[in-house]
Amino acid sequence: MDFGEILDEWERTERERDDSSRTPQAKSALDGSGSSRALEAWLAEKGVRDKDAEAEGRRADRGLEARRLAELKPQALLDLHGMKAEEAKASIASFVEASSRQGLEKVLLIHGKGLHSAGEPVLKKVARQVLEALPLAGRFGPADKADGGSGALWVLIRRRAP
Repeated sequence: MDFGEILDEWERTERERDDSSRTPQAKSALDGSGSSRALEAWLAEKGVRDKDAEAEGRRADRGLEARRLAELKPQALLDLHGMKAEEAKASIASFVEASSRQGLEKVLLIHGKGLHSAGEPVLKKVARQVLEALPLAGRFGPADKADGGSGALWVLIRRRAP
């Protein structure tokens, strides 16, 4: 017996079964023939929720939240100009921790472009390394031109676990 025959037999059995306990939606779905009608009847009877539609709703909510955060102006800033690498590391960690305690969602780190560094820019690399290691630092990226462009980073602050 191949799959088509098995499916036909199953549908025949479903139609022949006493459907007195079925909902009106399930009864009307069983009146037709074909596997899609049988599936619709089963779904109508069992009341299965549409997980795909629920997931789509959650994705839409996340999209709205992402747009809101993208448009949100930084609520605080830390200027790292003139700091040595170790001092900048401590300052960034302390700043992100304090921002989280205050309930801030987005902050700005100004590290500069490194134009006055003796070698390659130091603070930009340090800032990225520290942010990648901090549990309270979420996504981050280069600031808008008005906020410092490539000389600054916006940082989303993660919520603390209750």
